[in-house]
Amino acid sequence: GRNDNQAKGSVRYLAIILIVLLWKSPVFGENEFGFERIDFFGRIEVQEKSQPKEDTQSPEITVDEWAEPIISPSGRRSIYVPPKEVRDFLEKPNLENARAYLTWNLKRIKKFILAQELLRKEAKELEVMKEPKNLFKPTSSSSSNSQDRVGASYLFYFMSKGCPACEKESRVIEDIYLNHPEIRIEAFAEGFSDRELENFRFPTRQDNGISSLFKVNSYPTIAVFNKKKQKYFLSGFVDKNRILGLFK
Repeated sequence: GRNDNQAKGSVRYLAIILIVLLWKSPVFGENEFGFERIDFFGRIEVQEKSQPKEDTQSPEITVDEWAEPIISPSGRRSIYVPPKEVRDFLEKPNLENARAYLTWNLKRIKKFILAQELLRKEAKELEVMKEPKNLFKPTSSSSSNSQDRVGASYLFYFMSKGCPACEKESRVIEDIYLNHPEIRIEAFAEGFSDRELENFRFPTRQDNGISSLFKVNSYPTIAVFNKKKQKYFLSGFVDKNRILGLFK
């Protein structure tokens, strides 16, 4: 019994010494036992400091006159939006951002005019390629017939891959192309490969941004230029009879 009491006393004595040493030296555990002392609160605080602060500023936005997606021949999509001053005018109009909006809108109008000029130029180039040169030199006996040929009608067709309405419209365009040679047709395709374009039975080329110049926002879209110099711009599916009626 005496030995047990001595043993218990020794244990208490060692425990007291250990507590005193730990209280005086916080790193005792690391020095004597080879493990690192963990301070959970300090660790959490360090983690909070090391976390990068979120960028509260909005990312830079690519601005352009055309606020619509552009698809390159490779299929890559780029989205251009109006500059910040224009968005500010739409949300909180004032004199300063109104001036910025008018400047931006003027650029859009100039581009639209340029697009019309390019379309007329393209129509003339197609006429030169497809019509014999002597048709542009009318004689006295056939002046009226030559004038009719020079003032040919044109249909420009904009289509996109994966568009059900475009598939239906393409059949109409093909029918017109095969049965109405007096109408010059040129199609601009978006999202198709060059090999896929070879399967169409009417002239088709890669869009290459042409649709963006004409602000084509939906597919299919048709632009008509008839002999009377009348111009029509139609979006959505249009049946054959309505299209032919625009050329009369």
